Amino acid sequence: MMRLSVFCLILTFVCKSCAQNIICYYDSRAATLPIPLLPSQLEPADCTHYTYIGVGMTTKGDIRLLNEHFDVNTGFPLFQNLRSTDRKLLVLLGGVYESSVTFSTIVGSIPDTLINNLALFLTRYNFDGIDIDWRYPSSRGGKLTDKVNFQKFIIRLRARLNMINKLLVISVSPIRNVFAAAYDSVTLSLYADMINVYAFNFTETVETKATHLAPLYSDNSISVNSSISDWISTKIRKNKINIVVATYARTYTLYSVTRNSPGSPIRGPGNAGANTQYAGYLAQYEFCAMNAGYSAVTDEITKTTYFTKDVSWISSETADTLVQKYTYGLDHDLGGVAIFTLDWDDATDSCGAGRFPAVALARKYFYSNTKNA
Repeated sequence: MMRLSVFCLILTFVCKSCAQNIICYYDSRAATLPIPLLPSQLEPADCTHYTYIGVGMTTKGDIRLLNEHFDVNTGFPLFQNLRSTDRKLLVLLGGVYESSVTFSTIVGSIPDTLINNLALFLTRYNFDGIDIDWRYPSSRGGKLTDKVNFQKFIIRLRARLNMINKLLVISVSPIRNVFAAAYDSVTLSLYADMINVYAFNFTETVETKATHLAPLYSDNSISVNSSISDWISTKIRKNKINIVVATYARTYTLYSVTRNSPGSPIRGPGNAGANTQYAGYLAQYEFCAMNAGYSAVTDEITKTTYFTKDVSWISSETADTLVQKYTYGLDHDLGGVAIFTLDWDDATDSCGAGRFPAVALARKYFYSNTKNA
């Protein structure tokens, strides 16, 4: 009996210290940037799952490629080369490139058409599964009936995917009043293989103040902890939840040099990066190339770090804040983490911390025999 107890303790320790999922997103639009990033450059990330962002749909339920010439001729073939015996290749449907209105229309009227087309698409291009990223049922132009319709859709899609041995991932909102109206947690627990919670950018309205990218804790606003706790309170299976962390930095232009604490009023987003060209956002390799002279401030309450210089205010993950989130996932027996996205991370070691440092840190931390990174 003593030997059995000791064995169980050892087994428990091993399961707590070993990794589960390290999912890595790749946005195919990165191939069109001035300095492009191709799927052939993603191998060093060494993720357990790679997710290709680049698929939408028409109002008739047909699959719509967002970058068709590149996807079919270059993107998909190069992406398939990432496959190994311990890696799965997924494709994401929706995200920021698809409207809630389109999802609502199809799922509410012709769900079987979309389900059949998805099965054919996964088989044709040899993907191991689909990530459904509807932002979000019953909001942003959706209908009140979306929650029930999406529940039925997931059940039918799961049945179809079982026939061809494919995975089903559902990406969800971190905000309680949004996800309560959007998803049936029992259905997600029973039929999804993984549930990815976007644990960053918690502001749903137009931003008027400098805001932390992803506070782990907070006294008076949404945080990673409050979001994951809210999801767990729905009795969802914890080991299916992956915390999605952002690799990009959020940037703001302040109204005043003297008012530069979190919550300070802003004039608008910060300047766009030279390569990504998206105002208010910087890739890690863009941020580290221009952060000289910035003052770094660590917020012990939220477990975040922000950077200030004149009227520029930047919130970004650091190695320390990422480790705290990875620790949180392990301590709460979650399924793992997802890195959003590889193309916003440092793919070429421009910053001197290695290639894809957010992923490397996750792998080092999750797959070690200790919680010391």
